[in-house]
Amino acid sequence: MKTRVIAVADNKGGVGKTTTAGILADGLAKMCRKYRNGANVLVVDLDPQGNQADMFGVRADVLADRLCVGNVLMEPGNLRILQDNIISLDRGEEGLPRPNLYLLPASRNLEDVTQDLVVMTTMRTAQRSGFSLDTVLADALGPLLDQFDFIVIDCPPKLDTLKRAVYNFADEVIVPVKTDHVSLVGARQHTDDLYNLQQEDSRKFKARVSLVIPTMQPSRQVLATQVVEQMESFYGRDLVSQPVPESVYVKEAPAAAGRTLFEYAPSSAPSQVYAAIVEKIFNG
Repeated sequence: MKTRVIAVADNKGGVGKTTTAGILADGLAKMCRKYRNGANVLVVDLDPQGNQADMFGVRADVLADRLCVGNVLMEPGNLRILQDNIISLDRGEEGLPRPNLYLLPASRNLEDVTQDLVVMTTMRTAQRSGFSLDTVLADALGPLLDQFDFIVIDCPPKLDTLKRAVYNFADEVIVPVKTDHVSLVGARQHTDDLYNLQQEDSRKFKARVSLVIPTMQPSRQVLATQVVEQMESFYGRDLVSQPVPESVYVKEAPAAAGRTLFEYAPSSAPSQVYAAIVEKIFNG
C-alpha cells in the first residue's frame, strides 16, 4: 500500500497544529494495529520548538541523544543518520503501548540547519549540482516510504525555507483552523500560498488540501458557528470536518506524563470527534 504523507499546516500559530498532528498520528497508529497488522506510523516534527516530544512524553530521550530532523536534512541519503534520529514512541512498560508509532523529532538546531540549507542551495546551484531545497525532504525522507503507511508532518506556523519542500513531499494537507475570524483569514492565506505553488508547477508541488478541521470551538458562541459556516463556504462542506470542541482535556493530556488525548480522556467530547476524523482519514 502506498504511503500517505500528510502535512498538518496553517500560516497561523495557536490553532492546534501540533496537538492535531500528534492526535491524528496516534489515532492512525491505533487503526493500523487494528486493521493493518500493526503497520507503522511516523510523526515528523518540523517545528524547532520540538513539542511533539512533549506530546508523547519522550523529551528527555530526545535531548539525551540529540535527536533532530535537522541532522537528517543535512545528510540526505545517509540511511544510518536517518534511522538513528527516529525514536520509538512505545511506552508499553508504563501502560502506554504504541508499538507501531515513531517520531523524527525537532530541536532548536533545526533553525540553524534551515539557514545552512539556504547557503548550500546557493553554493551548489552555482556548482550545477543536483541539490535542491525544493526536494530536500523527499530526498532525505524518501527511504522511509517503504517502512510506514502514514507519515504525519507537524509544520510550524511559518514554514518559510521548508515550505516548498513540504508541499513537494506531502500528498495531502490537513488544515486546523481555530474557530475565530483571524484564524480563518490565516487559513485562507495558507491555501492561497499552496495554490500559487501548484500554479507554478503542479507536478512538483502535488499536495492538496484534503481536510479542514475547525478547532477549539467554544460552546454557545454564535460567532464560532458563523466561522465554521464560512469555512464550509470557502473550502466546501465535504472538506470541513465536525468542529473539535474546546476542552481542558486537550491541554491536560500532554502534561499528564505525556499521554495522548486518546490515552488520557478517551470518552471526552474532543476524543470522540478526533476519533471520527481519524477514521475518515484512514478510510480516505
